[in-house]
Amino acid sequence: MCLFKKNSKKSIDSKDMKQEIEDQGLAIELTIEKELENIKKVSNKVKKCKNFIFSGCGDKYIVPLTSEYLWRNISKKPLDVIQSWTLKNYPPKYLDEDTCIVFVSQSGTTYDTVEACQLAIEKNCNIVALTNLREKKEGSLIDLCENYGKGSVMKMHTKNYPERSLPSTGSFHSSLTALNLFTLFANGKSEELLYLQTKHVPKLVNMLSNSEEIKIWSKEKSKQFRKFNNFYVVGDGSRSTIARKQAKIMMMEGVKTNACDVEGEEFVHSLIETLEYKSNPLILLKPLIYWKESFRLFRMIKKFWEKYAGENEIIIIDPFEYLDAKSKQLFSGIEGNILSPFLYAPQLEWLSYYLALEKGKDPSIGTLVKKIRSE
Repeated sequence: MCLFKKNSKKSIDSKDMKQEIEDQGLAIELTIEKELENIKKVSNKVKKCKNFIFSGCGDKYIVPLTSEYLWRNISKKPLDVIQSWTLKNYPPKYLDEDTCIVFVSQSGTTYDTVEACQLAIEKNCNIVALTNLREKKEGSLIDLCENYGKGSVMKMHTKNYPERSLPSTGSFHSSLTALNLFTLFANGKSEELLYLQTKHVPKLVNMLSNSEEIKIWSKEKSKQFRKFNNFYVVGDGSRSTIARKQAKIMMMEGVKTNACDVEGEEFVHSLIETLEYKSNPLILLKPLIYWKESFRLFRMIKKFWEKYAGENEIIIIDPFEYLDAKSKQLFSGIEGNILSPFLYAPQLEWLSYYLALEKGKDPSIGTLVKKIRSE
């Protein structure tokens, strides 16, 4: 008997998002294999700039927010991460020839990102386009870069091209990989971080994205929580950005349900007070025990939530539960902490995928989002 037969009229995953999730490790491998040398070349070209900005929209704004943690750890140079519409309409005063702006767009034609790029050219900035677009297209980021003396292009690679617009795609992982590599090479790479990013992250993401254990766990949790329409998603530090992706992209667009992401650091000061009333389920990202301050914060939130909301009102996300002791040790330091969002994404994506199916929704289509994008 089909698990989702009751809610299905036909194939409910109309764009095969299941395959997209399973191919995410491959997208990272392809980007490293095909783009590593070019990323070195581009980063070397702009590394003398005094100011840096990463910019994008949607999940391609979340990518720079995630990579920002790596930049802070290895660089003394200032970096601002600015959403593209905000950059266009509220630009910093320092935009000039000593500024490098990396624009992230899967399609290469995102309207707000292209507009912000045009402003950067007017200000004589160095610009870098990070895109999945392969061919030169009029008005695209590639077009702007190739017709501007201070423009460069880096590519994110995916198994399927052109990549479909889905809540979960390989371009999130491949663009984060490319931006992390740019960060490493532009600042004098850390060998340990480079080793983790290029040798271990692709393998572990591939393992987690194809884990049957995680799929079974996700199916069980989706049955348990299918009646809820409001969720909190909490992660600390670098994991707060993947919590943001889960809430704003995977849950709201994929599951078509309400979700609010909150940094673990702030959660204890704000929304946790809502437990005075009937609360919503909490999706809580569990850090490794080696990350002492993060783990302490996690235990405090978990203990408080289970006491006042109940043990059945919490979903713990722990990708390391499905990895061996060697992998845990590899990620035990600050380097692993910073790169950990890669590992949390697959489990969160599978949870959203099966929760959408349980609710009778197509996880690969966001109707409202599609309507807004087309207008």
